[in-house]
Amino acid sequence: MTNRAWVLFAIIFSGIFLSSCSTYYLLQEEKTLCATIRVDTVNVPEIDSVCWKIIEPYKKQLDIQMNEVLGYSDQVLKKSLPEGLLNNFIADLVLKMANNHLKRLNKDTADICLLNTGGLRNDLPMGSITMRNVFELMPFENEMFAVTINGKNAKKMFNFIAMKGGMPLSGAKMSIRSDSADFISVGNTVFDITKNYTIITSDYLALGGDDMTFFGSPVSFFPMSLKIRDVIIEYVKAETLKGKTISAQLDKRIYYEK
Repeated sequence: MTNRAWVLFAIIFSGIFLSSCSTYYLLQEEKTLCATIRVDTVNVPEIDSVCWKIIEPYKKQLDIQMNEVLGYSDQVLKKSLPEGLLNNFIADLVLKMANNHLKRLNKDTADICLLNTGGLRNDLPMGSITMRNVFELMPFENEMFAVTINGKNAKKMFNFIAMKGGMPLSGAKMSIRSDSADFISVGNTVFDITKNYTIITSDYLALGGDDMTFFGSPVSFFPMSLKIRDVIIEYVKAETLKGKTISAQLDKRIYYEK
């Protein structure tokens, strides 16, 4: 190799080597630094006056809406298993309001309402029931679905309820034995596995949420475009206009076999 070729080779090799070192160095320098900054009344004791002036009018308006009294309750409504006062109250009113809506649309009414216990996020107090109480109970935007399933899937549904130790249920009664549904009745009739049953539930559950696969491959389904929260508000207001308070009772719609 000539001297000129060696020089050229050395220049090219040095350029590649230096370029590689430079790139490596830059990559090493590009580090992501992070830290946790606690934000509370100790670390940030003063309200940002500029932001507060912007927010305050909206907060006042929202507080007025949230503090609106919708009705009154004779008792504290709490959720519980296998059934609870809150479970029964919400499931019953959702089934009633859904069927009223289906009738207005000249559609067949539903047999059952099934909701998930975790979807009821707070109790309803005794005394005044405010808009805030209902939003705390049902903070989600879930809408009602009417889902018709065959008897085999309906039996899976009741077994699922038994496995969960109970759920908010209306329109049916069932007993639990060894984590399975034993006696089942729908309305005043013994459950018939050869029949189809229409269930009112939330869009989240109708689409298989919370592992409710028995709603898969339905005979039919109908999105009702009504938020469950709005239906609760409408029902409580309607009871108030009738001069009634809201209440619920335990009626052994779900119970354990002895």
